Parts: sequence; structure tokens; C-alpha cells
Amino acid sequence: MIDLIADITSNLRLSVINFGASEWTAYLRSLGIFLTLFFGFLVIILINKIGVLNKFSKATSNFLKGGKTPKKNLNASWQKILSRLKQSDEANLRLALIEADNIFDGLLKLMGLPGESMADRLKYLNSAQVSNIEEIWQAHKLRNQLVHSSEYPIARSEIEFGVRVYEKALKELKFID
Repeated sequence: MIDLIADITSNLRLSVINFGASEWTAYLRSLGIFLTLFFGFLVIILINKIGVLNKFSKATSNFLKGGKTPKKNLNASWQKILSRLKQSDEANLRLALIEADNIFDGLLKLMGLPGESMADRLKYLNSAQVSNIEEIWQAHKLRNQLVHSSEYPIARSEIEFGVRVYEKALKELKFID
């Protein structure tokens, strides 16, 4: 019985060794190399066509160039908004809310939320992501009233409410300190 098992394993080993030296193996290797190159070329064309690398390089260009992180830029921009909020004139108050809304919308775009307008992008947020989503909607509606109706009477408390709403959300999302 042991001799039979030894003969089978020996024959199997010789078959494997001889298969590697056969003419079919050379054809299979050539076909494998050709198919690998062909499909690799197709993958490169597909990547180029859909622009994956281009999108990736645009998204990471600031970091690769050693530029400031978004958080540093936002902290400086946010300080500018807070200084506008301290002013007593109506123009600075309006601008404070409009700029806060623009910053938040820019971050929604950066987060990759789809939509043509901020309202479209806000529909993709929920209270699990940002706890004050309903207040953000109110602040955005107030901003729209300010922008679309120059005669809209503003109260300082409304503007401060709107800016504080955006500030809370930006802090929750860790975009500002």
C-alpha cells in the first residue's frame, strides 16, 4: 500500500514538473501576459476618463503644497465674522450672518454633500450629524430674507442668533475651535 501511494505521488510530481515545461504552458503564459497588459491599459484609460486622479489631486492640493489646514483658515475667517458682529452698523451685522452662512455652505460642499444650493445640501444632514439642524435651517432662512429683501427689518438679536447657530455647528463638526 505504501508503494502504491509513493508511486502516485511520484507520478503526480512528474506530471506537474512536465506540465511546466510543455508547449501549452508557454502559450498560457503568453496569453496571461497579453491579457494582463490589455486589461491594465483599459483600467488606466478608465481612470483617466472618469478623472479620479484629477479630483483626488484637487482635493488634496492644499495639504500637499503645505498650505494652511481648513481649520486654521476658518478660525481666522470666523474671528472676522465675530468682529463684524460687534459692530453696531446694519451692513456689518448683515455681512456677519451672510459670511457665516457662506462658510457653512462651503464646508457642506467640502464634505461632499450633493445639491445645487445650500438648502439642497442641508437636506442630507440630520440631528445625528449636527445637533442644531433645525436652528441652522432657521438661520439660513433668515440669511435668505436678508439677501433677497434689502428692506427686511433686522434685529441684532436675530443676527446674533444666526451666527451663534453656525458657530455651534462648526464647533460640533470640529471646523473651528
